[in-house]
Amino acid sequence: MRRRGESMALIGRFLLGAGDAVLAAWETIHSGLGACAGAVDAWLDPVLSPLLATLNPPCTWLADGIYTVLSPLPIWAGLALLSAVTGVIMLVVFRYASNQEAIGRAKDDIKANLLALKLFKDDLGVTLRAQGRLFWAVIRLQRYVLTPVLLMLLPMLLGLSQMGTRYQWRPLLSGERTLVKMKFVAAHHTPTDVFIEPTTGVMVELGPIPGAEDLVWRIRGAMPGRHQLRFNVDGKIIEKEMVVGDELPHANGSTQRVSGARVLADWSTQLFHPIERRLPSGVSGASVESIIIDYPELDSWVNGSDWWLAHFFIVSMLTALIFKPLFRVKF
Repeated sequence: MRRRGESMALIGRFLLGAGDAVLAAWETIHSGLGACAGAVDAWLDPVLSPLLATLNPPCTWLADGIYTVLSPLPIWAGLALLSAVTGVIMLVVFRYASNQEAIGRAKDDIKANLLALKLFKDDLGVTLRAQGRLFWAVIRLQRYVLTPVLLMLLPMLLGLSQMGTRYQWRPLLSGERTLVKMKFVAAHHTPTDVFIEPTTGVMVELGPIPGAEDLVWRIRGAMPGRHQLRFNVDGKIIEKEMVVGDELPHANGSTQRVSGARVLADWSTQLFHPIERRLPSGVSGASVESIIIDYPELDSWVNGSDWWLAHFFIVSMLTALIFKPLFRVKF
């Protein structure tokens, strides 16, 4: 019994040590990935931040025109039509931006080596050579496919960000409450005198309530329309668009775009919040990092918050697969 107890204690210490080693390895990996992501972000930001600041306004103008055309349709039908058209456009771009002959050769090599593995499974030399050629053909295929995908990545992200402003949230209703948050840059001091100037669009019920690095207001929607919230920050005026609707969006009506946040020049936040221009930086920006309005999410299993993205990818991919033979596309 004593030996058994010692063995169990030894096993317990081993398991505890192994668990600590796994946790330490995970922390190291997590820190390394975070450092790599920060380095990539710092490298991309000087390029993508001014690029997005230039591209977002015309993309918003174009999206407004597209959704004006789609407005007579039910929301789900407009989303399905837009997804199908996007699938066809992606297919055409892939057709002419990729090396179709090289993709065909790579796919033929994959089929040939899979057949060799099946026919000569008892010959170790042939099997190893077929596996090597198969692996190389798969790598080549991924390379040929990745080139047009990277070419379409930025336009696709710009389009999805515009769609998110129409399907992810809905306007505040008249009489409905929500929160407005103003976050400040951590390295700067928090302004001492901040308030929202009176406007006909919303009623400020409470605030500002200070937090760690932000201020919070509770507001109520008043008159329907697009309004500008004017924040007086130590004498500097910073505006944020506020949309108040007159009714809930439904399956047979159109939805309005809403800008959930106005942000600084960081490229990733600009990508997800493309409607409003960047917050001013430096002295005129009064150290404001973002202004966020907690708009309600759209409630629908088809075109509501988060579901619209699945709807988009399913319809666009099915459309691309259906029209693939027509355009003679290989992928």
